[in-house]
Amino acid sequence: MIFKWDPETVFEINRYELKNQKIKQRLKIAFLADLHNCVYGQNNDVLFDAVCDEEPDIIAVAGDLIEAGTKASETAGMVLLYRLSKRFPIYYGVGNHEKRLFLYDCYKKQRNELVYGLLKCGVKLIGNKSYDLSDNNVVIKGLDIPHEYYRRVFHRYTNAAELEGWLGKNDPTRYNLLLAHDPSHFEAYCDYGPDLVFSGHVHGGIIRLPKIGGLVSPEYRLFPRYDAGFYEKGMTKMLVSRGLGSHTIYLRINNRPELITVTLLPEKE
Repeated sequence: MIFKWDPETVFEINRYELKNQKIKQRLKIAFLADLHNCVYGQNNDVLFDAVCDEEPDIIAVAGDLIEAGTKASETAGMVLLYRLSKRFPIYYGVGNHEKRLFLYDCYKKQRNELVYGLLKCGVKLIGNKSYDLSDNNVVIKGLDIPHEYYRRVFHRYTNAAELEGWLGKNDPTRYNLLLAHDPSHFEAYCDYGPDLVFSGHVHGGIIRLPKIGGLVSPEYRLFPRYDAGFYEKGMTKMLVSRGLGSHTIYLRINNRPELITVTLLPEKE
């Protein structure tokens, strides 16, 4: 099925439940990634209503809610955040598009729109920071890696030592949730040791082939290993969103956009 991007594009909602002995109290998370300022209906009403209907406790954004482009406007993403922030706490991880806004002066207008919007919304932008949800025994961290890790030709991989330098050590008595935009570093994430990772970036591989998966990553690497869905290694789990939007190539084949919800539960429930 081919999804050519337009305001009527239909996304699906995928729901997960994860149990862990470190969780003290139920926590439901709406997980958004890679909206790229795309819209579902006027003022993103369709997406807004879908998130609200899920009744999450918090919202986690794994980067690229907006788009870095000299002709882009961040209004659609900021309006959605503003509306959602009136109902839910929002934790916003940094993607490569947010990273570019802060690196290059050609995006000054878009950068100002993003900063003003986040301040107005009271959204917590997590760039190598952490937030404590003590009632749930959860710590949320957001990874902000240097921009060279997103290069298309000479892709660089991080490691656990670098992650610890940027993020600090994990507390093994807490449930550690990491917002890490690029899933290609999964082995390093596992070595670093969070309980759960939220990623996106790959857009499901743009074109998904039966029994094979995604065809190409945003860095133009064929058949990305971590393109969408659920992955697990050792004690670490990773959810990779197919994303809610598109940019540059407004096309999806067998690759419906998705909103994800994750409910974290104590082991005994």
